[in-house]
Amino acid sequence: MADIVMPQLGESVTEGTITKWFKQVGDSVAEDEILFEVSTDKVDSEVPSPTAGVIAEILVPEGETVDVGTPLVRLAEAGAAAPEAPPA
Repeated sequence: MADIVMPQLGESVTEGTITKWFKQVGDSVAEDEILFEVSTDKVDSEVPSPTAGVIAEILVPEGETVDVGTPLVRLAEAGAAAPEAPPA
């Protein structure tokens, strides 16, 4: 398992808001594939995954503002079974 954290998107940027997830729990993601969109006071950016894997858990929902370095999503190794999503 690997946690993907809120990246540093600028020298003075300390937090960002997740505006859109492009993947859901159970989806495969390739290295450098766009994973989510984040909005800061300076810029809106699409953020690629630093590694390949399967989305095991989304830790921060859309619309939530978090500090740089906060874990956002947990990836399981590619080929690993992701846990089932909780019923809606």
